[in-house]
Amino acid sequence: MHSERKPTSGAFSALSARKITLILLVVLYAVGAILAASNIITHSRASTNAIEQILLKYSMQNEGAHALENFDKVHPILGMLVSSPLRHQMELPSTDEADSAIYSDVKHLLKTVRMESSIAAWWSWFLLSFSLFYVITIVTLEGSFTARAVIFSLTCVVFTFFVIGIFAPAMVIWTAPTIPMATGNLEFVLQHEVRGIAAIIWELLTNGHWIIGGFLLLFSIVTPLTKAFLTIVATASHSKTLNFKIGQLLHIIGKWSMADVFVAAVLLALYALKFQEATKSIPCLGLYYFIGYCLLSMSTSELLVRSEIVTGNDKKKSEKKFGLATIAGLFAILFCFILGSGLYTYQQYTVNIKQTIKASGTPLKLNNADLVLPAHK
Repeated sequence: MHSERKPTSGAFSALSARKITLILLVVLYAVGAILAASNIITHSRASTNAIEQILLKYSMQNEGAHALENFDKVHPILGMLVSSPLRHQMELPSTDEADSAIYSDVKHLLKTVRMESSIAAWWSWFLLSFSLFYVITIVTLEGSFTARAVIFSLTCVVFTFFVIGIFAPAMVIWTAPTIPMATGNLEFVLQHEVRGIAAIIWELLTNGHWIIGGFLLLFSIVTPLTKAFLTIVATASHSKTLNFKIGQLLHIIGKWSMADVFVAAVLLALYALKFQEATKSIPCLGLYYFIGYCLLSMSTSELLVRSEIVTGNDKKKSEKKFGLATIAGLFAILFCFILGSGLYTYQQYTVNIKQTIKASGTPLKLNNADLVLPAHK
């Protein structure tokens, strides 16, 4: 009898060890993801706040002070009669104050943008690398792409991307018209906006646009959270009937989800704005993470629908185990991604923080290179 209990005890110990390993990996990823997501959101917002301050410096008052100075140089007699009333009526600062705001203050703010963007980029590199490591490790332990633990790990990554995509800034837009003058063009920032998905929804709801805000809230926040919750329930439940119903419900929700439509609309608006000379736009990390969430969420839902969790097609673990070649290939992909993305982040951000920053005298010369990617000069 003792000899018959040994295999059962050994199998139970192996199963417990595997579960403990999976739980530890989940806890480890949760801690890393929370830390990375909070830093990405914080530093992305700090970067866009500095961008807003830069755009405020290129106001009509500061640019108008320069234009009026040029007018005085070209028309000194007429300038004596016109300059003082115009400065008083338009509340223009002195030329020294305008120079300090545009050249000195903007230069300092550009350094802040680069520094905050660099920190956010490195945290983003850590999160992406850590997420890929987490998923590949779970896939290796389970030996399948459709195992419960794998789908649960993908759901954790999806939720992390979703949080960043919702709360991090998604886009910066500003309008800088050009007014032709005899002494040169007057260029200034007329208006600017920093847009994020959560901020847009909140603004719509607080301004009384309940229908539009409600639909965006439903399809961009409530629906993704519902899908993530149902996926976690399916991975935790062993009821074939419940899991089959969850699979059907996720399939129905997927048809009505507008997340992919929302991203497509944002991208079309983004690139449409770039064709307008007076309007510029910069995509931020929030938009990229929301796109990543959409793609990964659809993939996870498809894996769940086709998995044994929903179909009830039980298979032996031995039939699912990957060979050494597959495992080696997965970790080779992980290594190449970590190395390649790390080198890219270092080259695009860290190296260029030390480069000389020159403040542009006109807002139309500000672009992604100045505000987001300093290496693209």
